[in-house]
Amino acid sequence: MKVLHKLHCGFRRLLLGSCFKHQYNCHPDFDLLRSETACTVLWKKQPLATIPFAHTLSHTLHGPCWIVASGPSLADIDLQKIAPYPTISLNCAIKKFLEAGLTPTHSIIVDHRVFKRQWQCVVDSIRSGAHCFFSFEGLSIIAERAPELLQQGNIYLIESATRQYGVARESIKQCLQRFQQDTEIALAADLLPYCRAIGFSHNLKKGVFAGKTVATWAVQLAFGLGYSAIYIVGMDLGGTGKTHFYADKNNPAPDFLRYYEPHIRGCFELARQASEKTGVKLYNLSQQSALPAHIIPKISFTEALQQIEEHTSSKK
Repeated sequence: MKVLHKLHCGFRRLLLGSCFKHQYNCHPDFDLLRSETACTVLWKKQPLATIPFAHTLSHTLHGPCWIVASGPSLADIDLQKIAPYPTISLNCAIKKFLEAGLTPTHSIIVDHRVFKRQWQCVVDSIRSGAHCFFSFEGLSIIAERAPELLQQGNIYLIESATRQYGVARESIKQCLQRFQQDTEIALAADLLPYCRAIGFSHNLKKGVFAGKTVATWAVQLAFGLGYSAIYIVGMDLGGTGKTHFYADKNNPAPDFLRYYEPHIRGCFELARQASEKTGVKLYNLSQQSALPAHIIPKISFTEALQQIEEHTSSKK
């Protein structure tokens, strides 16, 4: 059976061609039918569920938001102190929420390796009731392993600006022509050859830029949802020399330092520029993060809480 499956996948890849290389990891029985606001998940050509796009929640939220990454520094964060505020759980940070007896407002998982190696994190995120933002590769794995989860009603499809299901991937030249004429897309002038991965999207409907880490997806998501202040915890990016806040040999941490230059640096420099342009506050609370403070300002957890309290008091 495994041999037949591999042959089937190989034949499908030939049919898809290089322009649809971004769909190679999807199961051969998986498909999506797109509409303006949602997509229908198909399995063996039969509909399983209707999943709305992330942009259907654009500008519906406000106030501060906490992005909770799963770096080792998260172990020192008391999530109870941010329980009153909206949160975005990244990948397996859901474990920290469950330990604290809390539910994140949102959860985002876009790496197919997390879906394959940390399946319980996917299940727990969906069952928590959080708004779950998944990649189409993730939807494919859910459709294969537990299609009933797609019926929960809290799952949204979030996509890259240059890798959308059912849409042929454009060349670098084509992307440049499209993005440079779009006021809602920001590119790094010194990194134009990387425009298919490094950028900043001010419109969720147009997708987001990957930047080699789910944190860049989450920041663009938080901007798109309408939050006015974004505090990131647990985003160490390899700066501590450790892996995750939890120990798990089955899910080794990505080599962030390998991807720091130019992808992570470039995307976060554009995020800082977006912060300055829009007035949305953006802070990194990981003091040992590989991302320097001149790119994203660093403040302490205590300072962030005080800042929110002072802002709330000033409005009373």
